[in-house]
Amino acid sequence: MDKQQFLLTLKRVFQAIIQAPESASYDDIRRLSATQIQEIFKDLDIEIKGSEHLPYEQNAIFIYNHLDNHPSLLVADDFQITLDSHFISSMLYKYYKNPGTRVARHSLPNEKSHSGYYDKFNYIRVWAKGFIPDFLSKNDLKIENSKFYLKASEALNNNIGLVFSPEGSSHKTKDSPGPFNNGIFKLACGLTVEPKIVPLVMANFDMLPHETTYKCQIMPPFKMSDYGITDPNDPKLPDVVAKINTQYKVWVKELCLEEKNFEREIATLKDRITQKKNKEDLVVFYGSSTIRLWDHLETDIPKHNTINLGFGGAFIHSLTHYFDTLFEDLRPKVIFLYLGGNDLTLGFSADKIISEISSFIAMIHEKFPETVIYNISIKPSFERKKDLKLIEEINSGVTQLANTLPHFNQLGLYEQLIGKDNQINKEAFLQDGLHLNALGYKLLKTLVLGALDKSPL
Repeated sequence: MDKQQFLLTLKRVFQAIIQAPESASYDDIRRLSATQIQEIFKDLDIEIKGSEHLPYEQNAIFIYNHLDNHPSLLVADDFQITLDSHFISSMLYKYYKNPGTRVARHSLPNEKSHSGYYDKFNYIRVWAKGFIPDFLSKNDLKIENSKFYLKASEALNNNIGLVFSPEGSSHKTKDSPGPFNNGIFKLACGLTVEPKIVPLVMANFDMLPHETTYKCQIMPPFKMSDYGITDPNDPKLPDVVAKINTQYKVWVKELCLEEKNFEREIATLKDRITQKKNKEDLVVFYGSSTIRLWDHLETDIPKHNTINLGFGGAFIHSLTHYFDTLFEDLRPKVIFLYLGGNDLTLGFSADKIISEISSFIAMIHEKFPETVIYNISIKPSFERKKDLKLIEEINSGVTQLANTLPHFNQLGLYEQLIGKDNQINKEAFLQDGLHLNALGYKLLKTLVLGALDKSPL
């Protein structure tokens, strides 16, 4: 999408909000905005990482490094729709069916478009540095901004997520984030029920969509008590906030460096192989994030010499490309594969995916003719619910391959996660509806142990 097309879509979103009927509730407006932003971003190059870190609780504080908009994306009278914060709201709506509430600065008297737009949302408003009218005294500011704590607490207590940038200003990606203010962190440790804080690391939203990939990485949630801070007046709180701020800078730089060629992850896996002392009778798990996120693989499969070589987001061609690199010094007894799910996002047909899996299996057999291979069938998921028929077709095709090839078997994870009524077992998934939780891995563990017990080797 070029700049003009993108700008037109943003202007349409702006007009839809401005012209929404007075009878529309604030919740209606928030949902309208979230759904329209989802439509815009689905056609852009977007990379979301770490969705497995989303908490089940939606009344969390989602902090982010706020990025400038590209200066040419004006929707009206020097007003811009902030891309990163709108994207976050649309993402929360996707996963929680509620876009949460945001914190937006008060409009200056001359900012008619800014005021007309944000007044529709009933967001929490604060006076921001650099946007303070001359007629306001310091006491006025203190009274007004103190209302933030009350409104933010009320939102969290009502099970509404809070989207907040601790900087209070925006920056270019290369300079992001700026210094964090302490306020949101004081709020978090001053509430009766301490909320989780979810860091969202943003990159490239200050650029035009045809020039870049917009990136968002969800990092593991934390609580201020994890840092030993339980009192908002704790003198150590500013140092902890500074530490979080510094870590954020590292996260942004790393996210900017991350590309889709998996080089950093492959280097990590190579180190894991090097550090593996016992390489005899190896049971290797190789595949995408379903393998990568199996954190307790060694303890779940204790009687076997296992190694986890999963890397997130891997396609079949990625696993094929890095196979010789990773398996160069290995002589596996058994290989468990999980692949094909990410290839659905490429728009491939079932026949193409089955063909690529078949070619990959043939390559493994050529290198390791006596190694037993178990392919774990593509799981159903809420994220890919529209592809269930396609997934079933792929799984069926791979099962047929297993009936004709030596030392190759299919494990029916799909059937473990879906009922006779074709309903996906929600209890087996994380909040993102894509990745397995503890119950999901328990079901997978049972399948794997059963296969190993029956293995002839």
